[in-house]
Amino acid sequence: MTSDVAPTESQRRSQRALLPGTVLEDRYEILRVAGRGGMSTVYAARDRRFGQVERLCAVKEMFDVDPDTRVRALRLVNFERESALLAMLSHPAIPRIYDYFIYGGLVYLVLEFIDGQDLERYLTSRGAPCSEDQIVRWGLEIADVLQTLHDQKPDPIIFRDLKPSNIMLRTSGQLVLIDFGIARTIQGRQRGTMIGTEGYAPPEQYRGIVDARGDIYALGATLHHLATNSDPRIETPFTFHERPIQKLNPEISDALSAVIMKTLAYNPVDRYQSVDNLREDLLQVQRMSTVEAYRMGEAAQARAAGPASTHVNPAVLEVDELKSEEAVLKRSRDVRQAAPKKRAARRRRDVLPDIGDRLAWATATGDEVRGSAVFDGHSFEIGSYDGHLYSIAALDGAVRWKFRTGRGVVTRPAVYHDNVIFGSEDHSVYSVNRITCAMGWSFRTGMAVRSSPVVVGDHVVLGSDDGWIYCLRAGTGELVWRHRTWGPVRSSPAAADLSVVVGSDDTNLYNLAVDSGDVLWRASCGGSIQSAPTVSGDRVLATSRGGFVSSMSLATGDRVWYHEVQSPVLASPRVTGDTVVFGAVDGMAIGLALDDGALRWSAQVANQITATALLAGDRGYVGTIDGDCVCFNVTTGDVVWRHSVGAGIVSTAAYGNGVLVVGSIDGHVYGLTLTDDEITAFEEGAR
Repeated sequence: MTSDVAPTESQRRSQRALLPGTVLEDRYEILRVAGRGGMSTVYAARDRRFGQVERLCAVKEMFDVDPDTRVRALRLVNFERESALLAMLSHPAIPRIYDYFIYGGLVYLVLEFIDGQDLERYLTSRGAPCSEDQIVRWGLEIADVLQTLHDQKPDPIIFRDLKPSNIMLRTSGQLVLIDFGIARTIQGRQRGTMIGTEGYAPPEQYRGIVDARGDIYALGATLHHLATNSDPRIETPFTFHERPIQKLNPEISDALSAVIMKTLAYNPVDRYQSVDNLREDLLQVQRMSTVEAYRMGEAAQARAAGPASTHVNPAVLEVDELKSEEAVLKRSRDVRQAAPKKRAARRRRDVLPDIGDRLAWATATGDEVRGSAVFDGHSFEIGSYDGHLYSIAALDGAVRWKFRTGRGVVTRPAVYHDNVIFGSEDHSVYSVNRITCAMGWSFRTGMAVRSSPVVVGDHVVLGSDDGWIYCLRAGTGELVWRHRTWGPVRSSPAAADLSVVVGSDDTNLYNLAVDSGDVLWRASCGGSIQSAPTVSGDRVLATSRGGFVSSMSLATGDRVWYHEVQSPVLASPRVTGDTVVFGAVDGMAIGLALDDGALRWSAQVANQITATALLAGDRGYVGTIDGDCVCFNVTTGDVVWRHSVGAGIVSTAAYGNGVLVVGSIDGHVYGLTLTDDEITAFEEGAR
């Protein structure tokens, strides 16, 4: 039986493709078909406005053969929503949108061309499950982009159709999320029609319920597919528990298997409640794998080298010792509640000399102060989690001005002429005049900025949670170059003569040329690096959450020595004379020999230390999670004095104009007085 109704243009187009050489909008020359779906065809095209270079783009053509006009209208709305969503999003794993137009009765979207293949094709061509290292790395990349979508204001964006065929693998190795046609903004718990792909969609999505936990389920289904090469679309829905990961792929660890299965819980309340929680567990799996590989590699080197000494603590780093920053902060709040009793007990024990009241002033902010201060010669600039950068007078703690950003400020500002440059968790970097509080420029990255900037000449370098290291012109904020890592960059750069050294959560330390961003070398440090490295002469010193302290050649990146401690290290190493000083999460302050890493001393000075020590003369000053600012002797580790502010100190102390300044998670910035000898040590060090 035939129909007397003439086919529509969409129906005709669905049966044929645009021919190579076709030009749309007198601009986009079609080269070939790059992909095809039920409602659209994607073409590789050349943008003819760039005559000197071949600039490729992707042209997505929407057609619809559904006889129901309401369904066609809904799909058109989804297509238009895709263009609107992509236009307002900025993330390395989200394709950029260039144009949107209607031609010949059809709708076209012009996008960034992704050179590569989707993960479904990759898995098919591979014919076997992926490695654990690859799965974890990809899981972290996808979690990062989902977090960006879920964090959108005023309403989160739920992708709703995450699966391998909607994830592109660039030839460079990076992932890109594609096909935002059914993604939608959502206000709380909403119902609607079931949209998604069977096998990857969560149970509640079949009932029209959409929230962020549905994307978490789909990510888990995708990771399960990558880990087992078992396609969930050909299995009975929601039967992942009947196909145990390790039975299909014994190479997958218990830890990763447990993470994936938690994402696949049938009941949403039993899953991860946010992508950030999932990301933290994936990072822990990565750290465990890296530490184990690092130990095995070092053991092999030690066997090959014979009896030569390495300074390794034989203690085993257990999973529960890899405490997250969130756990550290939670503990600090518990300590804060018990602080008055602890101070009283300390006085009764009388184990420390009476130092009198060192508090010069205390200045309140609107939330926790996790960032460190910089002294600009007149005032201290310091950020608060209330979203402001504060300028505080050194003399009396008075607030001179405060500059508002969109979210918390945890970075230490850098001084450039009359300006201070700093990052915010609102994804941006700012330059603010330290005298007038006027903003000079801002630069937006893809995610939160928790890496403190360093000024090198007329450049400023810093990292972002989007995985990129950025170099900007300090005077204008223009991008000079950027370099991609494979994890969030929360480490703060250290400047050398013509390069900067910075760590990443991908466990690597990068040495990059300041002028070009070229990689001079890259070296693994046995765990994610969130502290700032230190450059001392021809050496680079770095700590990692894997519990390793490494000394490397600045010129080549070759390891000179390493030392392993019994807990993660979030604090940066600091050098005084021939001693390397740092604190660890287990509360130990440690001194190592600069030349060979031999242990010189260790002292239990707190329950936990996450802050970096400030050194001057023969003394070091460090904040603790117990709420104390501790002064210790850098040659012995002996505590000289401690002053309690009652709540955790997680940032590095700063000195200026005779005052030691620390921020606390009780929301205050404290100015502490120093003795004449201590002030002299700081002033002589500055000279």
